[in-house]
Amino acid sequence: MVAEPSYELLVIILDDIDKLPAMLDALHEAGVSGMTLLSSIGGYRARTWLDEIGLSGLHKMFGTPELRRRTLLTVMKADQIDRAIAAAELALGGFDRENSGILFTLPVRRVLGLHKRYRTPESETLPATDLTDIAIRHTPLTRVPHITNLQPITLPTDATLQQAAQAFTQNPSIHVASVISQTGHLLGIVPLQLLANYFFFGIMPEIFYGKITTDYEQSLDFGKMANVHNVADLMLDPVSVQMQDTVGQAFALMHKHDLSGLPLVDENMHVIGLVTLQRLMSFALTQLSHRKEGD
Repeated sequence: MVAEPSYELLVIILDDIDKLPAMLDALHEAGVSGMTLLSSIGGYRARTWLDEIGLSGLHKMFGTPELRRRTLLTVMKADQIDRAIAAAELALGGFDRENSGILFTLPVRRVLGLHKRYRTPESETLPATDLTDIAIRHTPLTRVPHITNLQPITLPTDATLQQAAQAFTQNPSIHVASVISQTGHLLGIVPLQLLANYFFFGIMPEIFYGKITTDYEQSLDFGKMANVHNVADLMLDPVSVQMQDTVGQAFALMHKHDLSGLPLVDENMHVIGLVTLQRLMSFALTQLSHRKEGD
């Protein structure tokens, strides 16, 4: 009787998330066919954050760069685990580095459904990517000054809807405003479309409500809109980029949050500029035209 292979659970808690792409590539080369990634936060960091910010900041915890970690999980045959560990150490530069991460394994007694995730090379084939496309995606914002030299719209939390609307009309090329604290820290964002909805609600509410209704939820929404008086009442959670982020990362955030612009912040979350979708496209078009000229 052939003995069933033994398995182990490989767990990597990655502090240095800039190493994540290299880590995934290295593990794939080492024979790790699939992996689950989780956003995670260390208990000490979470407790310190909550002590400083309070429970009101709980919903922003996983979006705070200094708290972010990635936990990687995979189940694999025990006789392959040493190769995977060696690959992970090489990709990270060693787990003994400060703020690098932790790796450990656990024995797994029983596994179901593991092998169905293995794919043939044909099923993993993706469309070919042009080198110019890769260059566009990985270009740091620091190398494209015209993307980042746009002056942002910044609003204090007590700015009225009329004041915010005036700021947008004075800056017609900007469609996202940054709401900042008295010390200049980013607190939230206000897209133009969101502001316009609340602004015109005060002028022509029938467009939003249409007719009198007894529906409780609609009445509640109507009441919320009627009670919005300044930008702090309607601002969205802050979404931003920093100078070291790439063109690809900036567009991915805009796509995820359906935004046409992002505040550019420094390491202390002070707003220092604005990255717009138009300027990202302008940069990409320039690079693509250079490719055509070289063909």
